Amino acid sequence: VAYREIRRPWLPWLEGLYAVAFAVAYFASPFFFPLFVAAYAATVLLIIYQAHRVYKEFYQGEGGLAARWQRILFWIGALGYPGGFLLFWVPENALCPLYPHLLQPLNLHAIFHVITTISPYCYVVFMTYHRCIVLKREAEHRLRP
Repeated sequence: VAYREIRRPWLPWLEGLYAVAFAVAYFASPFFFPLFVAAYAATVLLIIYQAHRVYKEFYQGEGGLAARWQRILFWIGALGYPGGFLLFWVPENALCPLYPHLLQPLNLHAIFHVITTISPYCYVVFMTYHRCIVLKREAEHRLRP
């Protein structure tokens, strides 16, 4: 498969500039953390929205084992990240200062990190399989190495 010409040659420069500006603002502003959380949440929701467009177009009503796996991977990816954030990260940050003896043994932050590792992994597998199908390359889901 021939590679297409880069459509937006300015995009890597813009992403690099964004990363530098973000890092400077994060370390310089005392009020940047709430903005960081909002920007990060918006990015996650945008990724879920884009993945849902792929899911809806290609896998929502399709039968077969591969489509079933794609649906499972999509829903784990789409619900895991925001679910982990809302059910583990937010309660831990909001309530742990008030009830540390109660919440610290639950290790909610660690559970959040486990869930937010599984979720993007499922998303990457979902999109990689889809990309192989689009490029007409062989692709399959395996449970063993």
